[in-house]
Amino acid sequence: MVTDRYATLDDARRDRLFERGWLPDVLPPSARDIRVSSDLDVNTSEGEFFFDPADFADFAARLQATGNDTFQYSSAKYTWKFSCDSRRGFCRYSLR
Repeated sequence: MVTDRYATLDDARRDRLFERGWLPDVLPPSARDIRVSSDLDVNTSEGEFFFDPADFADFAARLQATGNDTFQYSSAKYTWKFSCDSRRGFCRYSLR
């Protein structure tokens, strides 16, 4: 398991996090304190991030709601699941 941390969304972009496919480039512009733990052997990833709660509605609109405060995003053959606390401005995610 490899864990990377990014202070800001721009830091994650500079490190090409989204191009590597561990997380889709749909995070809110205010995303910060991003943690990504990836298992290269089985191609899974999980992590968390914080964001400004005012950005939640636009972020959620890019995802498919799957339940109370849970969402998913699919691209090609991958699906990421997000569990969010919109009032706190916090999400956990997983790619399985």
